[in-house]
Amino acid sequence: MRINIKDQNTQQPLACVEAELSNGHSVDQKAVAWVTAIIATLGLVASAVTSGLGHSNTAAHVAANAMSLFGYFQAQAFIGMCAVPLPPIVAAWTQNFQWSMGIIRVGFLQKMATWYQRATGGTPTTHLSQLNTISVEVQKRRVMRRAIEFTTGAAGRLMARSNAAATEAQADTGRLVLHGIERVGFKAHIETTNIFFTGYTFSIIFVLFTVIGVVAFKYFCEGLVKAGKMKTDKFVDFRNGWQTVLKGILFRVVLICFPQMMLLSFWELTQRDSAGLVVLAILTMLTMIGILAWASSKVVRIAQRSIAMHKNPAYILYSDPIALNKWGFLYVQFKAAAYWFIIPWLVYLLIKAMFVGLAQSSGKAQAIALILIEAGLLIGVSVLRPWMDKKTNGFNIAIAAVNFLSAFFLLMFTEIFNQPVSTQTFTIWSLLTNTAHRYWCHGCHLLRRQRRLRPSPSDHASRVFRICSLHQEPRYALPANAR
Repeated sequence: MRINIKDQNTQQPLACVEAELSNGHSVDQKAVAWVTAIIATLGLVASAVTSGLGHSNTAAHVAANAMSLFGYFQAQAFIGMCAVPLPPIVAAWTQNFQWSMGIIRVGFLQKMATWYQRATGGTPTTHLSQLNTISVEVQKRRVMRRAIEFTTGAAGRLMARSNAAATEAQADTGRLVLHGIERVGFKAHIETTNIFFTGYTFSIIFVLFTVIGVVAFKYFCEGLVKAGKMKTDKFVDFRNGWQTVLKGILFRVVLICFPQMMLLSFWELTQRDSAGLVVLAILTMLTMIGILAWASSKVVRIAQRSIAMHKNPAYILYSDPIALNKWGFLYVQFKAAAYWFIIPWLVYLLIKAMFVGLAQSSGKAQAIALILIEAGLLIGVSVLRPWMDKKTNGFNIAIAAVNFLSAFFLLMFTEIFNQPVSTQTFTIWSLLTNTAHRYWCHGCHLLRRQRRLRPSPSDHASRVFRICSLHQEPRYALPANAR
């Protein structure tokens, strides 16, 4: 609701008062965030368990689709973090996926972030603690803008309203407009200067819980075997080579956290909240880029050696259990001839994170860059079809198409074409419809995979044959000892 104040004689606008009216309903629901997080986690856990039980084919498909779905959640979070004025329903919907970027409020963690920033020479913001003295507005579409006003009981004074899309605090009026990553943090009740530290801490927690979970499961299995509650051939590969498996799992965790930490680290370099946080951002970027670059080069070298020795990249990549368990996270989702596709995929994620993290001052630049990046990816995967089989290719191409549509809608929200309101409304409903369709397709896909679950042969050579036949091109011949 908006009240415009005009001069009675000259009809000149003097000021306006704006207040938020809501029916209490929103698509930003904790239940949605929890359900999406549980689905992604169960997919990753299910792939690990089925692999340990010997269902190699099913495990490879479930892992590939779980990683793709997690990447889709992060892509939706990227849209919400762009500095484009979003309609309230779109901003609320993308807020459901911010958990995938580590934007999760925990009380003691916020105190820790504030302490760390002060200890390293920074000055934390106090937007959330000063809501009774300043007016904070999250940047929204101009045609749908509704301010979130917080004033004191005595502050019945009229506040001047700027017609421009303000992006900075107005000290004289006590008004603050947040956009992009700051908007996401404020909606999650996280101070602006605590956003990077929150995402960084949750990535570290993810790594620690993964290590603890793998070690605990190893000793749990050993205890069951010694107690006679489990057969000795269950999870035998995992129990014998659990350290190599753990390394591979940690590499996969780094791959999952890569988009999150690249975006937040690039953004932190522009904010410079404190010297300690800037150092953490730089070290995180160098470490993750170095790890994944080294791992990718390792996969390429193994494949080239396999081609030189056996005329087939799948021979060593899939027959060597050490290489498969340690480096398989980079190539098992692709067919053997496309083992190299992880390199352009990482470049795609890095460039996307750079534009969203570094270009927070220009929403139009972000929107144009994202639509070009997503269009390039969609064309590339549609032509190359690098994933392991037809269904997995279809699933990932559909995700790339939805991400391209999301980027297109984001461009519409910038009003760069001055399109009418009806077009904007249509894009909102199309965005939600495509997202709902994606969930439905993924659920049906997982159900079909579970119904087709069949035990794989117990001997290692047979499992290697199944994996190699799944990933190789028809023109490649399998070696005699793998048949």
